[in-house]
Amino acid sequence: MYACAVVLLLAGCGGESPAPVAPVSPPVVAEAGAISTDVAWTQLMIALDQRMLAALELAPQRAADRELNAFAADVARRHEAEVVRLRELLQATGAPETNPHEGHDMPGMITKENLALLAAKSGAAFDTMLADSLRAHFEQCRMLAGSEQSAGADPAVKALAASVESTRQTDLDRLTALTSPR
Repeated sequence: MYACAVVLLLAGCGGESPAPVAPVSPPVVAEAGAISTDVAWTQLMIALDQRMLAALELAPQRAADRELNAFAADVARRHEAEVVRLRELLQATGAPETNPHEGHDMPGMITKENLALLAAKSGAAFDTMLADSLRAHFEQCRMLAGSEQSAGADPAVKALAASVESTRQTDLDRLTALTSPR
């Protein structure tokens, strides 16, 4: 009798499939479907763009190269529109509109010290420093946008990141053409 009970118990255990494992819960999702990665990318892009806008505003008075000046004006217009869109996306997540990057100098972000140096330059020296700052900015934004596309969750934020990545590559190509020896 004891042997029958053991056989039935073992048969019953072996015949059932194991209980399903609960899936690992995804990161906390905000109202718009954004996760912390989406929020962080959006906040960082706002900070990067705003600092670059401050540098681009200097171009009309300080740039010697008219083509670089026109390029800077074009980039500034697009960055202004991008900041508006980034703020809309950030607002949709419910995240505060504070700048957690205030006072931080990050790769691709023109520092306040460099902005002051840029403001003190004019002519070819200004053009060189602005071009170097733009190059670093475009490269960093492109890299961050690629990261957002692979790690983010919000489709609208990821779509903007795809646009940023593409636009920054085009900008890098244009900047290279503008600054190549002629």
